[in-house]
Amino acid sequence: MHTRYILLLQEDLAVGGIHTATQALANALRCAGQIPVALALRNTHIGALLRAVWRADIIVATNGFLPSYAAWLLGMLLRRPVVAWLHGPTQEVLEHAHASAAKRAWLRWLYRRLRWVVFVSAHTRDSFLEFTGGAAAGQRLEVIPNAHPDWQPAPMGASPQYLGFVGRLAPEKQPELLVQMLRLLPTTYRLCMVGDGPSQPALCAAGADLQQVGRLELRPFHLVQATVYAPWQVTVLASLYEGCPMAALESLAAGRPCVGLPIPALREMLGPDMPYALAHDCSAAALARAVQTVCAMPPEQLAHDMAQVLRRYSPERFSHNWQRVLQEAAC
Repeated sequence: MHTRYILLLQEDLAVGGIHTATQALANALRCAGQIPVALALRNTHIGALLRAVWRADIIVATNGFLPSYAAWLLGMLLRRPVVAWLHGPTQEVLEHAHASAAKRAWLRWLYRRLRWVVFVSAHTRDSFLEFTGGAAAGQRLEVIPNAHPDWQPAPMGASPQYLGFVGRLAPEKQPELLVQMLRLLPTTYRLCMVGDGPSQPALCAAGADLQQVGRLELRPFHLVQATVYAPWQVTVLASLYEGCPMAALESLAAGRPCVGLPIPALREMLGPDMPYALAHDCSAAALARAVQTVCAMPPEQLAHDMAQVLRRYSPERFSHNWQRVLQEAAC
């Protein structure tokens, strides 16, 4: 692959799973001898943006909405190939946002004009196809799952029955369901939630009594490293929907199993090797039972099964597939 200037077009500088995945792509491209440059639309002057697009060989829209709009338009004007990168299931995201008919029609029109679209999971691709009514003529759709971080797993000497959550405190993540789950578990269980977001005030109110007795701890979001996950025994997710959740991959890479609701993205990620880590339904009670099941499992089996999952989400595979797509898109 020839050395190319690859513009990674972001919406803003907010941290989170998309930001983490974009950094992973930039690092992979840099290691492969490419020149990745990330620009945030909301934080970049139009002059600087146009200069970056003029220099770019390829534009990667790192999110399915505003960056895709901008990348498509700039690519048309300056004749640059564009790759749109979708991290979430289109149908579920729009339904949760109560998107208007006008916005849906505009997105459907735009998405069918994107030549290359990369999805973080098969479910994300299938949701896109359901929304658009199928792939457009000549459209290339590729599934490239996110990569797990290259961390050294911490020994499993974590505090028993200590649970954790890392993510945005927003309605689609259902953090209050985790508080309900905690109430259904024996009083020896504790939960640490690392994150910020609009649901934080309601979460504080719902779990005030649990915070007072030391069973619930709320911490602000910060740079995520393996040490964030190390203190607890299990990471718990309660999302309504996901694309390819980085929190789950980070947890496994840190040597901590992840338990979640049986949403399509987690069934795709954990189902083949860790089906016991999925709740039987989307209730707090089912999530509590899955947590207890995983906490009681032999550490050796957990370590083996987590390694099997991580093998399918390796940084090497992520890098190879992205280089292949970008090389083909540039031709």
